Amino acid sequence: MKKLLIPAAVVAIGAFGAGVYLSQQPAAAAYNVLNYVPSDTPFFVGQLTPFPIKDYIASAPKLVTPSDQAKLEALYESDEPGLHFVANLLKAYQDGLKDADLLVKTFGLNDQIRAYAYTLGWLPVIKLEVANPQAIWDLLDKNEQETGFVHKQGKIQDLSYRIYTVTPPDEDEVVEVIVAQSNGILTITAKTRFVSEPLLATALGLEKATAPLAESTILDGIIKQHQFSDSSVGYIDHVEIIKGLTTTDGNQLAKQLTEITKIENDNPFAKLQTPVCHQEFMSIAKNWPRTAFGYTQMDISETESTLGFSAVIESKNAVILKALSTMRGFIPSYTQNFNESIVASAIGLNVSELSNSLTTIWGDLQKPTYQCQPLAEVQSKIAANGQSIAMVGMSANMAAGLKGLSGALFNYSMSKTESTQLDSFDALLAVHADNPLAIFNSIRMFSPELQQVNLSDDGKAISLKDLFPVPVALNINPKIAIKGKHLVIYNGTKSEQAAEKLGQKPLSANGLYQLSFDVNKMLTPFVSATQLMSGESIADEMQFLMDYDARMNINLDINEQGIRFDSTVNNKSPQQEK
Repeated sequence: MKKLLIPAAVVAIGAFGAGVYLSQQPAAAAYNVLNYVPSDTPFFVGQLTPFPIKDYIASAPKLVTPSDQAKLEALYESDEPGLHFVANLLKAYQDGLKDADLLVKTFGLNDQIRAYAYTLGWLPVIKLEVANPQAIWDLLDKNEQETGFVHKQGKIQDLSYRIYTVTPPDEDEVVEVIVAQSNGILTITAKTRFVSEPLLATALGLEKATAPLAESTILDGIIKQHQFSDSSVGYIDHVEIIKGLTTTDGNQLAKQLTEITKIENDNPFAKLQTPVCHQEFMSIAKNWPRTAFGYTQMDISETESTLGFSAVIESKNAVILKALSTMRGFIPSYTQNFNESIVASAIGLNVSELSNSLTTIWGDLQKPTYQCQPLAEVQSKIAANGQSIAMVGMSANMAAGLKGLSGALFNYSMSKTESTQLDSFDALLAVHADNPLAIFNSIRMFSPELQQVNLSDDGKAISLKDLFPVPVALNINPKIAIKGKHLVIYNGTKSEQAAEKLGQKPLSANGLYQLSFDVNKMLTPFVSATQLMSGESIADEMQFLMDYDARMNINLDINEQGIRFDSTVNNKSPQQEK
């Protein structure tokens, strides 16, 4: 059993990775991929509307790092023809990332594309629409001639397909990668002795799935529930996974695993496939039914692209969601826009509610008392941590009223005279609290220097330059002040302006975590100064990062749907002015 699952997992991971790399494509009107995806699939991701792959690659900075190149070269050092074959395909893909025209030509793609990755039970399937099917065969033929890693031919119904064996000749379990094309769709899947002909026919788009995704409301429901764009959507179905592991025939995954365990005479899931374990695991899965993900924004042109992506761990556990929500703190607006700073981050945390929230979550995890052995063991370990929860609560009392921490680097510059020095440094650090003066008084108990500071809540700033030893090369004069409900330490014009604006903002519970950054702005001054100091050219890896004209915004929060992660990435073409 283990011998089978390991290579199968490798193929599944490889297939999924390829799907993520290429995932973007238009289906023929008479052929709907979703008719061949069962609604009980544990995993699905699909680009439902055409993705402008050519413009996206043109607008993106270099996507191939020096470390990627090194890993590719390592594959060529192997004596295995199969690894050389994979390396050649990756090389063609990497070359295409540098030239959008070359990519669509080499892989026979349209300028706008769609793709899908999903599983039929455990069997991974990737489907990618192609405009020129012959380009795929030409690419594979070329690599077979160059590496000696050749295919066998297979046929099912009227469809011919290629078979690439990926396990060594002496392996008991043979795992094969299947490549087929039909209806303008490239399909990549796997085959073992446990893949039946009907299952392979469904994977290759010859036989429709029973209760297909096309006839369900699952995708529309996810899009509406989480306000995703209808361009792309995906999910991991926790309920179907648990059903597959805790039953023998509850869904397609369960039936496949049952068949495998019968043939192998080895069932590693036996402990889970009892009535009590099935019931208790399913109760957890129904409380946390799914992880859903999709685009929230897609603005792409040849010169610039902005993609918004969101993932939600769905929850119906009102007790835990409420406890997590009460922990939300204050996230200032100056940390939420990657165009306003080099890097900015914030942690929103209502410390006054931390103890109650953790105690509530800890208590809920112990209800009900599980009888299923694996769950009972986990629950026992959770119960043993009660003292740690109490200690966290006691520590939190020292910072009662604290609602969050934030900081930003707005600008900096460096130069080299006799040594490297900091010419400018514009940065802000802020503590957000109901009573920031009390927080300051608590902090200064641990600092003899701060005990000399008589800070008031009138907004007047006090210089810290004479209280702390600051090297001349740093060229900074940090100031501390209380602005409204915010204790701030800042240096520079932009940070002072941000502190003043912050002083006008009331505290609100609006998030848990926020990060935004600009890669190019972050590294350029430092790398330039380092280069001047050393007199040598910078490393390839660092040069790649400097050329990476990209910005990102990341947010973590809790809402009534569950735990939500949002990100926005903005890329500009290397030809664009910075």
